[in-house]
Amino acid sequence: MANYIRYLFKTVRKFYGEAVVVTQEVDDIISSPVVKETIINNSDCKILLDQRKYQNKFDQIQNLLGLTDKERSQILSINLANAANRLYKEVWIGLGGTQSAVYATEVSGEEYLVRP
Repeated sequence: MANYIRYLFKTVRKFYGEAVVVTQEVDDIISSPVVKETIINNSDCKILLDQRKYQNKFDQIQNLLGLTDKERSQILSINLANAANRLYKEVWIGLGGTQSAVYATEVSGEEYLVRP
């Protein structure tokens, strides 16, 4: 499987495509040499959700993803000061190591009420 993932990521980039990896377990990212060598090195766009429950492991995550201290601060600020009268969550997006910001993602009131 590791060789296939390596092949997939390198091939997709050659054709100006982008492969996507999603995980709910930070240990999947931290402990895998395939992730370190292939996925992270070939990923210019990184998207992170609220990472507060991983604060004790965030030094490892910061080093693995090559995040600056500013980016670390941005990520650890996610959802800390959300407006009580709004139905949104925040997300951090980093692009190519040159641009990064925290964005609010909000659904309409109707969509919020009919969620499963």
